[in-house]
Amino acid sequence: MTTQDPPAPEGTALALIDAGMALFGTKGFAATSTRELAERAGTNVASISYHFGGKEALRRACAEEFVRRLRAAIGTLPDPDALSPDAAREAMKAILRAMVLRVLADAKSRPMVNFMVREITENTEISAAFYDTFLAHMHQRLCRLWSIATGEPAEDGATKLRVFSVFGQLLYFRLGADIVSRRMGWTELGPREAEEIYQTLAGNLDAMLAQARRAVP
Repeated sequence: MTTQDPPAPEGTALALIDAGMALFGTKGFAATSTRELAERAGTNVASISYHFGGKEALRRACAEEFVRRLRAAIGTLPDPDALSPDAAREAMKAILRAMVLRVLADAKSRPMVNFMVREITENTEISAAFYDTFLAHMHQRLCRLWSIATGEPAEDGATKLRVFSVFGQLLYFRLGADIVSRRMGWTELGPREAEEIYQTLAGNLDAMLAQARRAVP
């Protein structure tokens, strides 16, 4: 993946990326054939080489598109150093809400999340690139916001773990969506249900920030 997001794909390229995310995320990269990818995208096998140069390059394009969509959902991040503690808290909640709505409420996001989760759990080169080009920078920014909101050092180990715990809850609600919906009596996990989840996670964040502020001398 590159440090600068590529333009949004269109047409056959987009169809192949969507097919790649869906199939790589469910079957795995090695088990997915180019014929399956082409059939799902409604095109021919030769189009994979034409648009991407091969299956491995399509895999990288899937990862780049995952990052592009996530960044688009989050929007422009504020400069942490220009924020007050209250503004830093609200910035964290705004990022959390944007991610909840994108990851949970948008049904089209399920294949892309499954794709990246599989890459991460298998510790592939794609997951390493995702960490270097997106996750590490995002986590550092969130830790800086946490530090401004609480007074705790941004690079302290406890700060890093707390930020991971706040935003890591999203993965449970995505991967366990069917279980959560069944227990909650929901027929779907849509925007209304995602908003309920966000309110719960935002309350957790507020409580953790308040606790951390009380602990700072």
